[in-house]
Amino acid sequence: LLSARLWDPSTGLFADVPNSANLFCSGHVVLPDGRVFVDGGHQADFIGIPDANLFDPATGTWTLGRPMAFARWYPTATVLQDGRVLVVSGTIDCTTCIVDTPEVYDPVTDTWAQLSSASAKLILPLYPHMFLLPDGRVIAAASQTDKIVSSVLDLNAQTWTPIGSTALDGGSSVMYQPGKIMKSGLGRAPDRSTLSSVKTTYVLDMTQTSPAWRQTASMAFARNQHNLTILPDGTVLVTGGGANNDVSNIAGAVKAAELWSPTSESWTTMASMSTPRLYHSTALLLPDGRVLSAGSGRTGVDQMDAELYAPPYLFKGAQPTITAAPADIRYGASFTVQTPDAARIGSVSLVRLSSVTHAINMDQRFLSLTFRAGIGTLTVQAPASGNLAPPGYYMLFILDGNGVPSVAPIVKVH
Repeated sequence: LLSARLWDPSTGLFADVPNSANLFCSGHVVLPDGRVFVDGGHQADFIGIPDANLFDPATGTWTLGRPMAFARWYPTATVLQDGRVLVVSGTIDCTTCIVDTPEVYDPVTDTWAQLSSASAKLILPLYPHMFLLPDGRVIAAASQTDKIVSSVLDLNAQTWTPIGSTALDGGSSVMYQPGKIMKSGLGRAPDRSTLSSVKTTYVLDMTQTSPAWRQTASMAFARNQHNLTILPDGTVLVTGGGANNDVSNIAGAVKAAELWSPTSESWTTMASMSTPRLYHSTALLLPDGRVLSAGSGRTGVDQMDAELYAPPYLFKGAQPTITAAPADIRYGASFTVQTPDAARIGSVSLVRLSSVTHAINMDQRFLSLTFRAGIGTLTVQAPASGNLAPPGYYMLFILDGNGVPSVAPIVKVH
């Protein structure tokens, strides 16, 4: 896939930004400086490449970074609290040749470090769902290709610690508050024998002394290859997926969306899409509060279009407006947001810019911010550290008492 394209949501137009490597089956995140970092890629099925490709949206150009020590196909990337990037998993050149050595990329020096002591202690399935925790460790909560026993990586000690001993499914996952994770549905590779999807939903609070997965109310529909998207009000939208892991089974596609409440830990069925969104589909939050659901397909059942979903909060009154916000937000500091709607604001949130593939958003992150309302202004408390909000670019939302979000400006948190 050399035909990378840049989409402008304000105009709906595309611009070609071709790259030199095949970035199919890669991992990717947005770096603290706004460049898109892409690790690994495709030579053939299960045969990866060691490349690190970087895209600069300001210039529309690609550059090649220093390569990894290992070729990787289906790896996961995670931005750490200091702006470096952790890369785990991915196959080298066969279905069972999964890289067991994590690598960490420093975008400032363009160098890699291997976490060799963590090798062979845990072999993660492909595209594991990785989240940076408030204490600086990183959890592998689930996997796109199989059920797993969740494990936590201490990068300093280079040790893995399991969470319980039971392997649980999770086709897609979100960290809906720092340290609090929800996962749902079936995680299973499409190349394995056909297996029925599941409706199950689990939550995990890693801020507790003895964290353990807890099963909560199931989705209305069993899903595999679905996407979970955190909204500005902290609820989570599930879109797409199918009745089993046969990604060509268009008839089994789930078109109805569902909305998860972190307060009630339950799902509500919402409107239905017009197009099946199965394998290779994506979903991400836009600055205007809508959700883009796009793509899907393999082996002749490709969906080349996209749909926009307007959540219920966009039908509860006028959106509040932000007239001014700082471009840079510093950890631990307070900052001022100017809005004529200050008196009716009920919450403020940060949502990190997205990077979605294969039912996992490697950049998704949500934080509620405390604030104090003044006349025409909000004084907002920034996140305390990179453990809570890894450095980089976020959408800043203010929401009224009915949960109606503003259009978000893009701010840099560091």
